[in-house]
Amino acid sequence: MKQYRNIATFVLVGIFLFSGLIKLNDPIGTQLKLEEYFEVFSVDFPWMAGFWKLLIPQALLFSIGLSSAEIVLAIALALNYKTKKTLYSFVGILIFFSFLTFYSAYFNKVTDCGCFGEAIKLTPWTSFGKDIFLLILTLSLFLTDKIKQSRATGKWVIASALLSVGLGTYCYFYLPLQDGLPYAVGQHIPSNMKNREDLKFSYIYKIDGKDVELAEMPTDPKAEFVSMQAINEKEARPLITDYRLWIDGDTTDYTQKIFSGDHLLVIVPNVHHARLAALDTISQLAKTVKIPVWLVSASSDADVNALRHEYQLAFPALSADTKVLKTIIRSSPGLWLISQGTVKGKWSAYRLPNADEIQQHIKQ
Repeated sequence: MKQYRNIATFVLVGIFLFSGLIKLNDPIGTQLKLEEYFEVFSVDFPWMAGFWKLLIPQALLFSIGLSSAEIVLAIALALNYKTKKTLYSFVGILIFFSFLTFYSAYFNKVTDCGCFGEAIKLTPWTSFGKDIFLLILTLSLFLTDKIKQSRATGKWVIASALLSVGLGTYCYFYLPLQDGLPYAVGQHIPSNMKNREDLKFSYIYKIDGKDVELAEMPTDPKAEFVSMQAINEKEARPLITDYRLWIDGDTTDYTQKIFSGDHLLVIVPNVHHARLAALDTISQLAKTVKIPVWLVSASSDADVNALRHEYQLAFPALSADTKVLKTIIRSSPGLWLISQGTVKGKWSAYRLPNADEIQQHIKQ
């Protein structure tokens, strides 16, 4: 029983620590996922639509709060701090996560639950199974002597709470410490837009009245084709599928143009939800940096032009999908430096570079 208790504790602590740290590293990613859930619930539960819409602006607080709670609970369980209350807290948060993942899986609403951020993609049903497994594991600890090992002192638990909130806050202002997205520094965007491997197919042919699955097309002229399907579609799929830049009414392929030479892109997904004060600094930077600068936004042309006029942004604007822009950089505005298609640098609105720093990154 002691060995089981230790193994169960180790599994719960390890998974909660990993999950919490991954999400605190990218609090905006978790925020966007929570906003997606709240939007879905506001439609599916119209009698509570007002409540869910009230939660949308608070999604960032929920993001950092829930992720920090995972860390705190893991530390508390590892140290046997108020074990009974800690286990009840585990049960509560796992029931909450189980509801989200079951709803995603059963109703096919949110196809990626974001349980482990962008690090590990799980299908909704896999995520739900994981949550149920952890819930059973937690409940089983009530049957062991785990709750008898409770300690009252909680200085390390308090410290973990402060450090967790601090980590999430830092990554919100200054970008994730570890960027696992396909637009990260060092990534070659054109390569990420290509298939990662050749597609392989399986073929179903009717031979002698029976359906037979083949790896290659048969040479038998009597074989009757039934169907074919890709067997490695997920593995072959490009890391980037929806990246595109354009100007309405302009036939120039700006997506490819940006892959040639050096370019600094000022990313502002929504001009109404951005730290606009940073644009004054960016406007001055654009005058000194010796490479083309572009403003990229998903807002309307009228809103973008009004923004350019107000902040004297003397460089052209491009349009892009809002989800793509929020994936490129977790800041608005944010700077994205690209050279010959390779990402050379990313900066948040709270830590902007100077012209010399940009040139140094290009040479790296």
